[in-house]
Amino acid sequence: MTQTNHTACFAGIPFADAEGAARRLESVLRHGVHGFSKGLALSLRKASNPDRELVGLDRYLDACGTAAEDEVRHMAAEAGYVRMLGILLSQSTFLTDIVCRHPEFVRWLWDTAPLDRARTRAEMMADILEPDEEAGCDFDVCCKAMRCFRKREILRIAVREMDRHAPMESVTKDLSNLADAAIETAIRCAWHTIEARFGKPEDGPEGRPAAFTVLAMGKLGGRELNFSSDIDLLFFYSNEGKTAGGGGPGMPRRRSISNGEFFCKLGEWVIKALTDATADGFLFRVDMRLRPHGRDGALAVTVDSAVDYYVNYGRAWERQALIKARPCAGDEALGKQFLERMRPFVYPKYFDDETLEDIRETKRQLEASIESQGISEREVKLGRGGIRDIEFTVQMLQLVNGGRAPALRTSNTLAAIEALGKHGELAPFEAEALRAHYIFLRQAEHRLQIEGGQQVHALPEDAAALDEFARRLGHSGAESYMTRYKERCEEIRGILERFLALKGAGHLWLTDLLNPRSDAAESLCQLVQMGFQDPARARTELLLLAHGPKARPFGLGVSQGFGEIAPFLLKALSHTRHPGVVLMRFGQILQKINAPGTIYELLKQSPELCHFMVTLVSNSEYLCSILMRDPGLLDTVSS
Repeated sequence: MTQTNHTACFAGIPFADAEGAARRLESVLRHGVHGFSKGLALSLRKASNPDRELVGLDRYLDACGTAAEDEVRHMAAEAGYVRMLGILLSQSTFLTDIVCRHPEFVRWLWDTAPLDRARTRAEMMADILEPDEEAGCDFDVCCKAMRCFRKREILRIAVREMDRHAPMESVTKDLSNLADAAIETAIRCAWHTIEARFGKPEDGPEGRPAAFTVLAMGKLGGRELNFSSDIDLLFFYSNEGKTAGGGGPGMPRRRSISNGEFFCKLGEWVIKALTDATADGFLFRVDMRLRPHGRDGALAVTVDSAVDYYVNYGRAWERQALIKARPCAGDEALGKQFLERMRPFVYPKYFDDETLEDIRETKRQLEASIESQGISEREVKLGRGGIRDIEFTVQMLQLVNGGRAPALRTSNTLAAIEALGKHGELAPFEAEALRAHYIFLRQAEHRLQIEGGQQVHALPEDAAALDEFARRLGHSGAESYMTRYKERCEEIRGILERFLALKGAGHLWLTDLLNPRSDAAESLCQLVQMGFQDPARARTELLLLAHGPKARPFGLGVSQGFGEIAPFLLKALSHTRHPGVVLMRFGQILQKINAPGTIYELLKQSPELCHFMVTLVSNSEYLCSILMRDPGLLDTVSS
């Protein structure tokens, strides 16, 4: 093709580097295939960055080697093929590096790859191990296969996002299934290796096979993973025990180890498989900080131990984090068993104000940190009116109402928004707005991360870069995009602020009263208003009922149980002539009971019993003591 023809076909394309573009056009058109220049010119005119697309195409054809001319013929014959490749090359240096290293992936994308749907975990696992199933059990071979497979699948999912405009929910499900498949494959390969050394782990003296489960948290738990997300995981196993010992042909006999050692080793190997970076890249960054006791805790613990930790020591943010928990690999039944046991902790029937205030304080601290960095207005995830504001609103409503409405107990944000709308916790316009804005922001987040394969959440500061980013998302430029972006963020923030003052049971003063670390000055005034002549002494009695004596303090569950019945108890006491005296009698009777939690549980289930019991105490300590010795009589009396 002559220089004149070059100029005519590509005139008017806004190359930033016209001289460099002319050289590269000369290079890519050297194959002289009829019809190619027309399709290429059309692709470059539509590109958000024509220079980047042309540079990438020149690299790609060089990588194709002797197959380059055949590729050019295919581009000339298939306009959609040029468009798909052009989008990959113009919008992402990360994806360009993949196709230049694996040019065979591009034809696979066009001819074979399923682009109309999310692939299942089972489909992906079959592909990872398909070439050589026996070799798939070799840990190093398996890891190499997984890394190569991930690159191909990320390319496929990115095409679904950028070229086929697949729904955001389908894209995040695809990415989440990819992570699930990688974790499950890593478990199988690592287990095979460790078991060969130490034998099968067994539960107790019965010799039952021990089970291991992985719970996904955060975005992976909700099946809403990003293109460059960390994955938050928890490792649990069924019971304590030990392995049967290992060894075999060609292997020295190894000692038996405890199940704890076995599953901690398994967890270490799984993390190694996922995080180790090689020439083939890596799979996923793994964050284990959400596990019981955080960094100080064992990598893997029994389900019983985990439940005990959360029930007795779990903090407000851990309760919130467990909303997103989902068994993603290993023994699914064991993971579901853990979640069912944790349901009362995550979704209590009556949610207290102190926990809500702790969650709000965590949110305020995070916002202050973002604002101090000066990026709040550009931070898609953590900024004012960003993704985290939507998640916070949704999770707060789930926590407060999920104990009484099972339909709200979902780990997926969009599913939760829909359920909250149907349940009436969100107005119809709020549910629709949060859904639309969440999708808008997540699509922006995806494009930020696709560009360089990095964990980026902030919109570009540079005006030209922001303009290009906006055009990638189908907007005319930065101004129109930022107008819509700010409008959506303001609406999200407005909805959030309606719920920031949300109360639990409506007795925040009482939570302060029962906090041994607080001076409870305002709460003592409230007791005076309720008729207590010696509020300090009354508070001492209430603290004893809530937390037990210092020598034998109650567990967290008992303390929380009293916190839930305290509003009803104090209301009943306020209707007596001498509430302080009646409270002391009530405490004296409870001190004789070995299991005060049983009484608290009964009163929680039937709050009207508080009034009944207070009436008995104020009139007949003898009758009340009989009932206390046989708590089952309360049901009879109540009915």
